[in-house]
Amino acid sequence: MMIPLAILALMVGLAKILLDLRGVFQNRSVTLGFNLLVTNILSMFIIVELLRSIIEYFEIHRVRITFIIDGALVFILREIMIGIYEHKMGAFEIISLSFLLLIIGVIRTLAIVYPPKPNKDE
Repeated sequence: MMIPLAILALMVGLAKILLDLRGVFQNRSVTLGFNLLVTNILSMFIIVELLRSIIEYFEIHRVRITFIIDGALVFILREIMIGIYEHKMGAFEIISLSFLLLIIGVIRTLAIVYPPKPNKDE
């Protein structure tokens, strides 16, 4: 039930992006329409990462830490890109989020280098 619901959410998100595309051409300022469009497209990347985690859970009945970390990385990158694109983020915020990206990237690398030991029950 979750997979069809997630696919439906992706289709609704894609439809919203296509409807917002109309706003790009109708607004007097192209910038306003593009701000909304960029935000929605970057949000879709987060939904795709979450969908990948859900599908993986239903296939092997566990969630891989790398998929969760990938979702967090995409979310932080989305916030940085939106903040820079809209000129609302200062240097301190960019440096702080970049440091957070570095830490999460190191954790992801360690999760790949040192994978968890297989469960004896499986």
